[in-house]
Amino acid sequence: MTVQLLSPPVELHRLISAALRDNALADLIRTAPDEAYSAYQVPAWQQELLVADLGDAMNRIGVHPNLRFKFLALRGLLKLQSASVAPFLESLGGKNGSYR
Repeated sequence: MTVQLLSPPVELHRLISAALRDNALADLIRTAPDEAYSAYQVPAWQQELLVADLGDAMNRIGVHPNLRFKFLALRGLLKLQSASVAPFLESLGGKNGSYR
């Protein structure tokens, strides 16, 4: 079942954006997410979805894809492999940091 939204989840978007600038809020999202949700007035139905599978919940809620990555990172759940663009840039012939 997909939840149809008339507008983006403004409260959750505001919370994620604020937590990126506020270390205490970011810590609260990791340690006591319910308190952070309440402080930013995230609707109860969204809070209920966020208790289970976060990926599915954010899809159903309609969280912007960019903010999904940031939220998962804030929660300590984003698992990405480290990658370097250096080999690609070197293949373009760049030397000493100059890639034109």
